[in-house]
Amino acid sequence: MQLYPFLFKPNFHVTVWGGNQLRPYKGLEPSEEPIGESWEVSAVPSSISVIANGAYAGKDLISVIEKDPAKILGEAVYAKYDGQLPLLLKFIDSKEDLSIQVHPNDEMAMREHGKSGKSEMWYVLKADEGAHLYAGFKNEITPKNSSDVSRTTP
Repeated sequence: MQLYPFLFKPNFHVTVWGGNQLRPYKGLEPSEEPIGESWEVSAVPSSISVIANGAYAGKDLISVIEKDPAKILGEAVYAKYDGQLPLLLKFIDSKEDLSIQVHPNDEMAMREHGKSGKSEMWYVLKADEGAHLYAGFKNEITPKNSSDVSRTTP
């Protein structure tokens, strides 16, 4: 298997809170469609990245990884994640507020959903004046007080 840098076909996700900056950002024709996310690298079964260049053009990322997962993912990632790509890389354009998200740790995710938990890392490329991110809560949350939670301030 000869590896090379993969480029992927656009993998846009229309959302009610999406904007219209992702297509031009990627050098594509603008659209009024509310695109909230552009999944750049995905092995999520419902929306797998498709390779756009080279010998594997037209093949989905999961099927290419399956050919030689240790070589593509690296030995350590292959061993730790059982040959699965543990990464979803995406751009987000939110014109409106996103919903509150809660992601389980690995233990709970495995118990409840049969898969690893989800950690996130955000790198903000551009933020309009007045935009904010909230992370965590102002007060400690317990099962007893979970209905009385207020957000942290930016």
